[in-house]
Amino acid sequence: MKSICRGFIYEYETPKIVTIHSISIALTCRLIQLLILCYGVAYLMVYKKGYQEMDTSIISSITLKVKGIGYNRTGPNETLVVDGADYIIPPQENNALFLMTNFIRTDQKHSQCPETIDMKQAACFNDTQCRKKDFLKANGRWTGRCVEKKRSTLNTSQSIIGQCEIEGWCPVENDTDVPEPIRDALNFTIFIKNFIEFPRFKVIRKNIEQSPTYLKTCSFHSVKDPICPIFRVGTILDDVEDNKTEITQMLKFGGVIRVKIDWKCNLDKPLHECQPKYSFGRLDVPFKEDSFSKGFNFRFASHWKHQNESFRTLTKAFGLRFIISVSGQAGRFDIITLSLNIGSLIGILGLATVLCDIVALYVHGQSEVYRQQKFQDVDLNLLRLETLNSLAEGMVGEVAKRKNGRSSSAEQSISNKTIGNYETKPTGDSPIKDTFQRLKEHRHRRLYENIVSSSPQSMNHVPVSSNHYQQRATNPTQISTEDSTSLTSVKQRRSMPSRPSQMTSLTHDSRDKVDMIYADEDSPISNDKSHQNIHKKSNSIGNDQLNRPSPKIETFL
Repeated sequence: MKSICRGFIYEYETPKIVTIHSISIALTCRLIQLLILCYGVAYLMVYKKGYQEMDTSIISSITLKVKGIGYNRTGPNETLVVDGADYIIPPQENNALFLMTNFIRTDQKHSQCPETIDMKQAACFNDTQCRKKDFLKANGRWTGRCVEKKRSTLNTSQSIIGQCEIEGWCPVENDTDVPEPIRDALNFTIFIKNFIEFPRFKVIRKNIEQSPTYLKTCSFHSVKDPICPIFRVGTILDDVEDNKTEITQMLKFGGVIRVKIDWKCNLDKPLHECQPKYSFGRLDVPFKEDSFSKGFNFRFASHWKHQNESFRTLTKAFGLRFIISVSGQAGRFDIITLSLNIGSLIGILGLATVLCDIVALYVHGQSEVYRQQKFQDVDLNLLRLETLNSLAEGMVGEVAKRKNGRSSSAEQSISNKTIGNYETKPTGDSPIKDTFQRLKEHRHRRLYENIVSSSPQSMNHVPVSSNHYQQRATNPTQISTEDSTSLTSVKQRRSMPSRPSQMTSLTHDSRDKVDMIYADEDSPISNDKSHQNIHKKSNSIGNDQLNRPSPKIETFL
């Protein structure tokens, strides 16, 4: 746990970066990055305004008013004039408006009468055929009687002579013959008032911010006057339908039209530039297509009584239903939103690296080479072994250099010893120094024995060293004489290289202990014969070292 905490605080990890010198991969990467950058800057930042905070929770209220006068021929020399109270049914709806452009009116009384002639199930020969019950398309309750038709209404080829009788509102409505639409219906005008609020920014707007003089005289046009809230019915129909025949059919049989009000406000600009945009679309099925139910219509009735008898006027209304929808969003600069979008764009740029890695590792011709360079397997044990072997090889080279230097310094020490013997004068050593010399001599003997016992390769050097130590052990007088003689030549021997502080391996350590000449004033100095033997031995060892291959060092973990 301690190492984990220390590594978390003091260590930093970074991914490995491999540079691939390939024109195709480099161009692919730059092309992908350019496309992503163009998408991020042009589309996300500029077109979508990625630097703004958006509010789409719009609150809206709509009020509709229709103005216009129309008329229709209801019979010979009969004209029916209609106004807003007649063709707006019902008078008020939520975000919708029905504008009646055609109608069929029937004055009815509660009584008995034959079923409509366009209903084939009501044709009969006798009363038995009129005893059906729960007929859904019936215009009233069947009485069970078969009423004969007038001979004037029958063709010579018809064998049917009657219709089943009903009890209900009579006469039954006949809608097989639809009249022509109301004249001047295209000139009706619709005034749309829209109030909105963006609660996040506390901004309230309406589509009638213009002056009253302008609103009284303007008329909407998609190019010339796109912000006027007054719409002509003919202009809307021209916008939703190009075919004139379809427009006539829509006025005659009705249709459904969508009016969309879209508020897109950039609150970084002046508030008066926040204006709505109007668009129109047709929702019902075109008449040129074969459909089950064409247009849009519904029925309504007005009731009254006269002399305890019930009467009503049934009206089947055809017209245009306008459905108004409001949408919008407002945006204002926000540094947090900008930072998030920039971070997202930088993250998307990393997609180029992923795609290029796929190309380099799986598609490119040199994919094997790239895979070997990108993925590196690390074995900690193998890594430690290689490190120790490299250090051991460096130490072997250093020991070889030192051996060459000591062989030359041995020759210089023997010559200095010869000169020093002629200059020495016999002096008596103190008992304390003599004791110290013996202790040090004993320490060197133990070191030598350890070396010999652990390294069989150094046994060929035993005679030289053992003779040296045996002579010193059997002749203590000579030891003191040699020690006193060596004191006078300390200054000449200080120029010799000092002994190494640490050996790299046991084999080289044994060789160094046997062949080494100590130049300290406290170290024992051998006689001339031992010096000559050491010099010869060192030369032979130097020659053998040149011919012998360097030892192989193995490290086991």
